[in-house]
Amino acid sequence: MKYPPIAMTWRTQKIREEYLKMPVPQEDNPYLDKKYKHFCTGDRWITLGFLEGWLAHEDAPTTRRRRSYAEAAELYAAQPIITEHELLTGHLYLPEYTPEEQKRYDQLCEMFRMSSVTLLERGPRIDHLSLDLEKLLRIGISGIVAEIHARMAELNLQDRNVYPEFEVMKQYDFYECCLLELEALKDLQKRYAQKAREMAETAPEPRKAELSQMAEILEWVPEHPARNFREALQSVQFFLGTLFGLYPLNRPDRYLYPYYAEDVRAGVLTRDEAQELIDNFCLHVSTRVFSRAACGFIVGGQDAQGNLVENELTYMFLTALEHIRMPDPNGALAVNDQTSDDILHYSVEILSKGITHPAFYNDSAIVESLMRYGCSREDAVNYIHTTCAEISVVGKTKSHTGPFMVALPKTLKETVRACGKETTFAQLQSAYIEQISMQLSKDCFRYVMRMLEASRNGNEPMRVCCLVEDCISRGRSIFEGGERYSFLQPILVGFSTAVDSLIALKTLVFEEKRLTLSEFIQTVDQDFAGNEALRQYIIHKLPHYGNDNQEADAMAAWLAENILHIFQDSPMLAGRIMMPGTFSYVNHAGLGAQDGASFDGRRAHFSYSDGCGPVQGRDVNGPTAMMLSLTSWEQSAYLGGMVVNVKFAPKHLTPEHADSFIAMLRAFLQRGGIEMQVNVVDRETLLDARKHPENHRDLIVRIGGYSDYYVRLSDALQEEILERREY
Repeated sequence: MKYPPIAMTWRTQKIREEYLKMPVPQEDNPYLDKKYKHFCTGDRWITLGFLEGWLAHEDAPTTRRRRSYAEAAELYAAQPIITEHELLTGHLYLPEYTPEEQKRYDQLCEMFRMSSVTLLERGPRIDHLSLDLEKLLRIGISGIVAEIHARMAELNLQDRNVYPEFEVMKQYDFYECCLLELEALKDLQKRYAQKAREMAETAPEPRKAELSQMAEILEWVPEHPARNFREALQSVQFFLGTLFGLYPLNRPDRYLYPYYAEDVRAGVLTRDEAQELIDNFCLHVSTRVFSRAACGFIVGGQDAQGNLVENELTYMFLTALEHIRMPDPNGALAVNDQTSDDILHYSVEILSKGITHPAFYNDSAIVESLMRYGCSREDAVNYIHTTCAEISVVGKTKSHTGPFMVALPKTLKETVRACGKETTFAQLQSAYIEQISMQLSKDCFRYVMRMLEASRNGNEPMRVCCLVEDCISRGRSIFEGGERYSFLQPILVGFSTAVDSLIALKTLVFEEKRLTLSEFIQTVDQDFAGNEALRQYIIHKLPHYGNDNQEADAMAAWLAENILHIFQDSPMLAGRIMMPGTFSYVNHAGLGAQDGASFDGRRAHFSYSDGCGPVQGRDVNGPTAMMLSLTSWEQSAYLGGMVVNVKFAPKHLTPEHADSFIAMLRAFLQRGGIEMQVNVVDRETLLDARKHPENHRDLIVRIGGYSDYYVRLSDALQEEILERREY
């Protein structure tokens, strides 16, 4: 191997144990009403410090300013947390409340629920956002503050003979909000440095020296530009680690490599030391990302000149995935024709150990697609799967990921109910696309209204806007349209269930004439009661997508192309680029559980198909046939998220099988496949985990673009994963 992996240290194991005891990693469902309540999403727990700040500033001139006062108050209230073995620090502050504090907390939460709707659960979420971490390292918070002051000076508010225009006042308010939060973050940084100094006074060697070095670093970053590799890691961690929500690590083998290379050249950093720091950096993600969520990084790919990005850090970040063995970070490798077999072999070796990372992304197809959507090449090569599988441009995009979801199988049933006796299959198809279009239009309208309210009253910590181009130069927050690119990415759930259902309708009603449309919908509504023979005929005799069957693949292509036409007919909505996706997160199980049976033989309340992969268990001709089906239609425009789950038995994906897997992966990507993610686990292990969960607490599986502990999943999701075809 070009860069042999470095062994995991005892420290990494100790840090892992420490972090697993923190509140976020212990929480299996952040949406349940527990000690900490949430707003906007379960990924943003609300704290007493925030609420006190909100209450104390009821006279703030704008709701947005009041939100920033509350964000700042939360940072001022935060106490520094430095664990026993960590080398990098910066944590969410989630204190244990006294009974009196808990009573006040509950009272203030009720008060806060009377706020603007966008500040609560129904608002558009601000995270799923990639920040310009290179800018943070290049100029630091002090540089950002200086940039804001320069912009404020240009507003000419000091001239009393000039009455400021409304737009200028909005810009001024935005800048004031940013400064409030950044000053509070600098204050927290200083208190962390002081905490490290205090701990160093009583710590034995070598921990004393480590804490002293940590204090020196925290006295400098993130306020000032990073000067070396460790400062760069600490700066990024401190900024992200004190934010609630999902903010990825972006492309670390790009923005961190100059610091790493210079430190190694200067002899002040060894590979072993760097790996331990990277492991700590990656472990931190688990302290702020809840179960049922994803946040990660992507390495590899190409630069703006088309040169391969594959350096020592590319390997070391993959090594970190093996070391920490956690659901997050959601690591990925961007693959193109230049990607070496060496790093692909290493990736297979990691996957073969039951680790669900890295996922593989089609670098060339994604770059070309982003350019077709209007991104410059320089921006397009710097993309990221922002959380699960949706694509955005690093530091320049707000991706509204999964703002709403269309359940394709349910929509098809609604279409059939509205059809008359004389309806032809072509008319049914046309009506189905029209129904999907109407559903998308209705949901889009509702979501844009939420964005409008968010633009008025604020729904984001303003300090994140400082690291998204071009918010500062425009004087606008993200929800005001300050970002360079804005993607609206609705998700079409149950794609393959819908494809197989269309095949069943076409065959049974219009070709074989076994039953009428009304009889078929009645049979489905009754969950095939008394018609098990028909259900088995559908499952075992009809064509199914995922088997390299020409008829099924043509139906999938028809559905994908016509859905894309809906988006192409309305390419922009409220200034946002419309970009579809089929990755389903957990909603293939959730929406399936809410729905009755479907025409493809799926029983009532069972999961829909996940991502763009075949219906669970219907791909019977092997992985090559599945890959051929999945690439029988153009996927590249579906950057709202494309997920292909492939499950291998451990004995069938070992380092000895790497060559055949790599050949299949390269063929899949060359044919236009966008993403592939791998589970290496057998049915027996999954069954035993359901029976004896206490023996499998570390069993991690891939779901709809993210990974999670199998024993934490709902029964529906466990069953869905169990039923996937095992190769």
